[in-house]
Amino acid sequence: MYIIRSKFMKKWLIIMGMVLFMGCSSSEILKIKENTPIPIVTKKGDSYIFLDDLENRPTTKYMIYNEEKKKLKILIKVRKNDVEKINLILNGEKKEMEFFGFLGEYEIFSIDIKTMNKKNINYYFELIDGKFKYFYGEQSSYYSNDVTAFTYMVKDAQRKLPSWSEGMIWYSIYVDSFRDGNKKNNPIYSEFGPEYYFSPSGRLSDGTLRSELISPEKWQTKGTLQEFEVTDWGNDWNTPPYSEVKAKNQYFPYAEKNTRRYGGDLQGIIEKLDYLKELGVEGIKLSPVYYSNSSHKLDTIDYGHISPDYGITDKSSYIELEGNLESDIWTNSDKLFQNLVDKIHKKNIKLILDINFSYVSSEFFAYKDLLRNGENSKYKNWFILEKDQLSKNLMNENKKILLNLENKSLQNYLIAATTKWVKGYKNKGIDGYYVKNNLTNHEFLTRWKKSLLEIDSKFILAGESTEKNENNFGKDGFDIIGSYELGAWMQGLFENSNNNIETIKGGIKIYSVETPRWNFIESYDTDRFYSRLINPNREFDRLNNYGKNDYINIRPDLIDKDAIKKLKLATLIQLTIGGSPVIYYGNEKAMWGGDTPDNRKPMIWGDIKFENETDSLKKYSKNRDEIAKIFKTDLIKDEISYSVVADKTLKDWYRQIFEFRKFDRELMKIGDLEILDLDKDKYLEDGNVEKIPETDILSYKREYKGRSTIIVINRSNIKKIVELPIQGKKGYTDYYSGKRYNLLGNKIKVTLKGYGYLVLYRRVDFD
Repeated sequence: MYIIRSKFMKKWLIIMGMVLFMGCSSSEILKIKENTPIPIVTKKGDSYIFLDDLENRPTTKYMIYNEEKKKLKILIKVRKNDVEKINLILNGEKKEMEFFGFLGEYEIFSIDIKTMNKKNINYYFELIDGKFKYFYGEQSSYYSNDVTAFTYMVKDAQRKLPSWSEGMIWYSIYVDSFRDGNKKNNPIYSEFGPEYYFSPSGRLSDGTLRSELISPEKWQTKGTLQEFEVTDWGNDWNTPPYSEVKAKNQYFPYAEKNTRRYGGDLQGIIEKLDYLKELGVEGIKLSPVYYSNSSHKLDTIDYGHISPDYGITDKSSYIELEGNLESDIWTNSDKLFQNLVDKIHKKNIKLILDINFSYVSSEFFAYKDLLRNGENSKYKNWFILEKDQLSKNLMNENKKILLNLENKSLQNYLIAATTKWVKGYKNKGIDGYYVKNNLTNHEFLTRWKKSLLEIDSKFILAGESTEKNENNFGKDGFDIIGSYELGAWMQGLFENSNNNIETIKGGIKIYSVETPRWNFIESYDTDRFYSRLINPNREFDRLNNYGKNDYINIRPDLIDKDAIKKLKLATLIQLTIGGSPVIYYGNEKAMWGGDTPDNRKPMIWGDIKFENETDSLKKYSKNRDEIAKIFKTDLIKDEISYSVVADKTLKDWYRQIFEFRKFDRELMKIGDLEILDLDKDKYLEDGNVEKIPETDILSYKREYKGRSTIIVINRSNIKKIVELPIQGKKGYTDYYSGKRYNLLGNKIKVTLKGYGYLVLYRRVDFD
């Protein structure tokens, strides 16, 4: 049974707004009304269903289509222990659904149906609990005749993806923080623009004054900030430079950390390609590199050119971009990007670029034209504007300028600008795009994808996991969805709770359903998983950052001696569960940090000396004395400090797991996934022994054509001896130690240290 939280009671009363149970005679329909008593305990058979917790949409999250088998798996999520029976109503035919797994406070039901040659599938659900019945669809009802069915379009099923894209190991780089390979191209102003800064001093190597890289009249028209400088790579992350503090106090409250620049660039990535190849990376995903003033460059100024602060800064690099340079012209920065693409491909690595079509910078060339020319601008329909936006001159550095993707002229520009990077300069271009945020216009998405595939039939298009992007998954839309589900349900991996292990198993079971996905456990939009280990019981990706007074942002291993072991176990799941893992830069060095911007710290490199990182002692008032004993403490500044160092074991550990993935690529890419349910002995007072679930051990199997691997993870800090159920007549071998585990009946017995793991392997034909 499950205890209901009070917030759900309030939410239920607001949402339902209906009226008492009507009687239960054969002619009456049992309804939930406003004054219907809400059960204190969720219980099947109590004639009450929490309708606001029902969830299904005709998207890839709940509709998993296997084109080869012409089979569709339909999922529905309901509150845990709430519904006795769920029937799928499909074309007038009723089919009972089966329990599929738990997921936190919910449970999942599923059913497989044959689609054959159907293009559209209309369906809804009949939910039954005790005497209560409800019909759930696009428009739900207590009456079957009034329900409006969901519609799933089979024609939007996934295209056959190129073989290279299956099960790839991706490495995600935030460019500004990865490596500064060319200090001559360091940015000359922040995302505020040159209007807030004194003009920079110095010259380029060709004698060009840095102050003349842009039109001189642009400097210092709105503010009086000192000359902009990039922050030293090794400076204390939590001590902002004076210019940042001044910008925060005088102009932009969000300035601290968010607008800092470190000078990472394309040349820095070129320098570290050998490092990435040695690590075992198969694909690189870059944060946006298009012309923009910010470090994240999601607020694009020009999609058709590389930002000079990432590429090459010369006397014409900024001036030529001020004049709305045509996309088909290749600047020196554009050519350097192609050089990076060429070098990546020579190492047999693929390259994906992040891109955002939701909004652009207020410096976007077409928006600036609109501000100048108003109704006479040829770009006036390119944007979604607020009422009186132009007349009120609402443009400012904080504003996101929304794109109107329904406009054909805008579509043509975006297609021309972005296909440039696929065509390449003299050689092949990039291998795919990863769309950040929502791409809501299906017509544009279809046109864009068609144009991309006409250039490169093996090109892939991935989209960030949002409901709207999942609606656009399929042959005419996204090939792959970048999913954070793994990072979300692993939040409780090391919390001692039966509910958490059920959530993890439920998540794994959902992952066992075949659908193309990239698996994220962290990114430049979430707090790092390593830091989440010492910040438990927090909702995933919800303002988990340094600015929160209760978020512990210090190096995790300093307060949890098992933190590295835990990080390895979480990453082991990410690397062996299926799909394509996306490793965020620095995770192989155990970098830490809260949500944006603390997840974008400069990469730790051995040739750069880092200052100690500091944190306010005020945050730890509850255990101030204990913290003061662990860390170097400055009572005058009321702060603690600690060294910034990479973990020495993690990088080699990554190589070992990558090696195993490559040892049997087919198994890791497309092997079936199955959870192993384990039990342990419980000794009763009367001397008898009872078998109960072993909740400290997580184990799952991948199997393909007679080969299989079993991953066993001890999520507790104590030694464990467990018996694994085995099918077949042969045992398993520890892939790394070579130790043989023979069958004892239909089981093998294994021993795991606290926070230990095993990677077992078997080939039926040989073992």
